[in-house]
Amino acid sequence: MHLLVIEDNRAIAENIADYFRLKWWEADTAYDGERAYENMRNVEYDFLIVDRMIPEIDGLSLVKMAKQRGIDIPYLFLTALDKPIDKVEGLSAGADDYLVKPFNLEELYLRVSNIMERTRAQMANNSGFGNEIIEIEDLEVNLSSQRIRRKDDSEIALSPKEFALFAYLLKNRWRIVSREEIFEHVWKDYGSDFSYGSDTINVHIAYLRKKLDNPHLIRTVKLAGYVID
Repeated sequence: MHLLVIEDNRAIAENIADYFRLKWWEADTAYDGERAYENMRNVEYDFLIVDRMIPEIDGLSLVKMAKQRGIDIPYLFLTALDKPIDKVEGLSAGADDYLVKPFNLEELYLRVSNIMERTRAQMANNSGFGNEIIEIEDLEVNLSSQRIRRKDDSEIALSPKEFALFAYLLKNRWRIVSREEIFEHVWKDYGSDFSYGSDTINVHIAYLRKKLDNPHLIRTVKLAGYVID
């Protein structure tokens, strides 16, 4: 799992990152909103911990801007803003949780872990596959647990959105699926705004190919979309 800690207090940011590294997460830090946004565009993160009061682009504006551009990453606000209206604003923006400073590192880790488990379960329920297991080439894909194993029993870690994309392509094996159709089904919580959808899908396909270590499994059909055939 790969975490981005967005926090202008460098000591706090590094303490959080180090704690998650002890739990076998990869963890990066960003000390302002502009740097955080660049990281989010170029790295496939599984989770964000976001301070609301950061320079350049504040935390609330940052997550709203990312969502408008099709960057869908579970996140938690970690902030000193503790008024009820602050929490309502944060959760209304789509935050999965809201934790007020000062905080306990173990509690923060448990909240993040619980959110990731709920996200996986929700993706599995939305897939419509039930407990189906699909074997394709050297992969065994468990659509219920959202786990992928190779025949040598090594596991491939995908983000929830990467898994949802791969599952949708598997469901439609042997059929060319357009980018618009993928966006509609996998990014359906973003409505009908496809303005950033094509680039977002292309990036996720590139990450999938790299993580699956099989550039030919998902085939690009020029001007049409993608297919697993």
